[in-house]
Amino acid sequence: AQQVAGGTVHEGGMGERVDTLNISNDDAAFILGKNGKTKEKIARVSGADLDLYEQSLTLEIRGSDSERRRAKKYVECVMAQRVGPVTIEDTGDDDDLTVIQVPTEAVGFVTGSNGNFLRQVEEEWGTLMFFADFRGRDHGRQVGSVYALHAAWA
Repeated sequence: AQQVAGGTVHEGGMGERVDTLNISNDDAAFILGKNGKTKEKIARVSGADLDLYEQSLTLEIRGSDSERRRAKKYVECVMAQRVGPVTIEDTGDDDDLTVIQVPTEAVGFVTGSNGNFLRQVEEEWGTLMFFADFRGRDHGRQVGSVYALHAAWA
């Protein structure tokens, strides 16, 4: 097993690679989401398989290198939402980020009642969506933007 930040990478069955992340109890609940929806959404958007073990507080991520990298990034975004504003650094590596600047007066409409509109768009388009601060490649900063993380389309 190879040590990586926050966990390990090892070979799973049939030669597949598995990232194992150590998480807190609060993060486990947030990653799982209501009725397991958040974990399912991360798996669907990243293409990776996720197994959350609540007893040992570990998250196993299985898939190709790019699927595991995306899943880990999405898990980190979800965990960051629990403790405060999310900041996205656009490294341009995965081609899976769409940024939409949302005027302050439109935030309520875009979010919808209890976040229902964002969740509906996520479901329909296979994305993860959230408000975050963004630092682009030009190091400009956009605050109050909505972000859609999606599987890179061919």
